[in-house]
Amino acid sequence: MKAGVGCSYDKDAVKAASGAAAAAVGQSGEPVLTILFTTDSYDQESVLAEVRRVTGGGHLVGFCCGGVIHGEHICTQGVGVCTLAGDDLQAAVVLQEDISRDPLEAGRSAGRGLLAGAGASDGQVFLFPDGFCANISETLQGVYEVMGAGFGYIGGGAGDNLRFFRTYQFADDRLGSDSMAAALIRGLSAGSAVGHGWRPTGEPFIIGHTEGKRVLEINGRPAFDAYRERLGDISPEEFARVGMKNPLGFPDIRGNYTIRDPLSVGRDGSINFVTEIPADAVGYLMEGRTDALIAAAGRIAVSAAAEVHKPQVVILFDCISRYLLMGDQFGREIATIRAAVGTDVPLLGALTFGEVGSYSGSPLFQNKTVSVLVAGSGKGGDERR
Repeated sequence: MKAGVGCSYDKDAVKAASGAAAAAVGQSGEPVLTILFTTDSYDQESVLAEVRRVTGGGHLVGFCCGGVIHGEHICTQGVGVCTLAGDDLQAAVVLQEDISRDPLEAGRSAGRGLLAGAGASDGQVFLFPDGFCANISETLQGVYEVMGAGFGYIGGGAGDNLRFFRTYQFADDRLGSDSMAAALIRGLSAGSAVGHGWRPTGEPFIIGHTEGKRVLEINGRPAFDAYRERLGDISPEEFARVGMKNPLGFPDIRGNYTIRDPLSVGRDGSINFVTEIPADAVGYLMEGRTDALIAAAGRIAVSAAAEVHKPQVVILFDCISRYLLMGDQFGREIATIRAAVGTDVPLLGALTFGEVGSYSGSPLFQNKTVSVLVAGSGKGGDERR
């Protein structure tokens, strides 16, 4: 396997796409699979067409995101391209449209399409759902129902530059919204890991009545009243700032916490979240110091890199809210990830609106989380480096 990474911050869509794609192909040769990250500051059809022209006849999967990470650089306007080439690689892609209409069946359909396209019983699956859609967790569940535990799953939610208007997903020559772009690549030696560094505090919350992404009740009371009782007498106007630092976390039986990110307060005292929370769920108010979040990102990268003998590329999905929360310190997180794998290993990442990763097989939709894939040659071991 050979990997290539290229990125351009040119303001012209065609020049940015051409420069990024040419740099990647120059390192890898003609790819079996191209992964495309682009910000919403471009005409997306022009970006897709130019990347396809430069990369040739292989498959492509990608999405529009809140920012592109290249090496240790983070840019809110740019095009990033990763190309994966090799005689032993096989790939298939699908663009599953209208995922909000029937999220579970959409996931099943995407899974069937990937299996039909690659005829594989194992491999790495990339999942890029529209991050503005509802019930993405159901879509991922549908994929897993069809494909099962023989595959690795990773990805992130498509987004924009915080306008929350419209975002795009790409598969080969097609682009869409309210879609999920998905790819299956077989023959790729890769390791992946997911985590965040947030820790629970205080007594548990019991989620009451919910409507979509709105939580109306916590502990039998209006959601905002129960939330601010823990944090002091904050106003609805302060909530966006305080909520970013204090998400909710929901544990699994192994003690891993799935994070849910609060966004705003409704007039009725409800709380709007980035992702749905089911009624009767039991969770905790979470806290995360910057140093702890960064240290966790390093451990995640170490875990992913341990699965391959010689890392050749890092593909990173890092929540845009971590970027906003850390501010100038966010660069430390990227530097820590690079140091954990090797600073000579190319890295391409996206600031995502939700992250796809797995603790124990099935893909989960996370918030405020880091999901890392390290691809290379051979299986990991004592002689990895």
